[in-house]
Amino acid sequence: MAAVTVAVSAFLACSSDDVSPLGTELVGDLLGSTPGTVFVDTVDVVSDTVLAFGTAIVNRTTLELGRSDGYQRTMILQPDFSTAGDDTGRTVQSADLRIIEKSADGAMRARFYKLRDAYKEGDTLSTLDTLSAIVDPNTSSAERTLTSASARHALPPSLVQGWIKGDSVSTAIAIVYTDEVNDLLATYGSRINVDDVTIKVTFDDGGDEVTYRIKANATFVRPTTTTSNLIVSDGFVRRMYFRIDLSQLSDSAATHSVHARFHVVPGTVRGDNRTVILYIPASGDVTSPEFRSGAQVVSTTVNESEEIVDFTLTNSLLGVLSEVLPDNGFVVRFAFENSAIRAAEFYGSAATDTLRPRVFITSSTPAEFDR
Repeated sequence: MAAVTVAVSAFLACSSDDVSPLGTELVGDLLGSTPGTVFVDTVDVVSDTVLAFGTAIVNRTTLELGRSDGYQRTMILQPDFSTAGDDTGRTVQSADLRIIEKSADGAMRARFYKLRDAYKEGDTLSTLDTLSAIVDPNTSSAERTLTSASARHALPPSLVQGWIKGDSVSTAIAIVYTDEVNDLLATYGSRINVDDVTIKVTFDDGGDEVTYRIKANATFVRPTTTTSNLIVSDGFVRRMYFRIDLSQLSDSAATHSVHARFHVVPGTVRGDNRTVILYIPASGDVTSPEFRSGAQVVSTTVNESEEIVDFTLTNSLLGVLSEVLPDNGFVVRFAFENSAIRAAEFYGSAATDTLRPRVFITSSTPAEFDR
């Protein structure tokens, strides 16, 4: 591993000018020296890859359903029947899922599914593990149409009866967009607006309608296309990982500045708040939970008009070379993950020579002293 030259050496070795008069005339040639040569090395990015994490968008005032801009949105709702009390001894006559539409491109075709497990916000969701479709008891069909004209959607009384009595586990409900032709998008109120999404139940004893809350919800996002480029995304969380071949660095050179340059794929930047963070992961094992966090190096914003993005790595690389920081590579992610659909694609090491990512290192050879 290359040794790190101390700051004094880096300062003295910052020019390739002629012999300095400071050493030859002012101090009687006691410190006469020839400064080192400054040069810029281009080092390849290696082991660049994309890692996906099973997450969902949470803690938003709205939920999304539909397909748009290359991403499919599914709503996840977890009912809460912990307040049932004496209702456990009553018989359900009818039950509706009530969801308030906030905006929509049109009528939304969808199916309701019972998931295999309950959902807590922050849970890992790699796939939609559907147990069975929830049929509309009024039409005997699993296909439904959600419109602004009606906020209530019938659920089978026997299903809700089992949830209230505790005879079956109250698993989450997934509302899945099923229109294969039209790309439409709709938003609905989330549990943060407590009355925007609820389950309404009437019992056969003639009592008042009872409202049950949704205690957890999320928008489950998946891309509808794949890419061979490097990509950083949110909603469907993907992080970009790369390493630098440190064996290409000179053992004797003093490092002055380092930056990694990535070329942006035109037309791939989407979403708001496009701040990305580069960090050194706490573990080099991509399967370890510690890989998801580490020492932050730098943050920057990816703009739609930009052709390149530079990440300054000077201090971090010096830290790696001096073994103050671990040599675990570098990861790029969006700030405030799990909050919105955002994405940016970059050309990887398999791209043409002019577009592949590179690391530029400015350094110098040590100064040569006369005495």
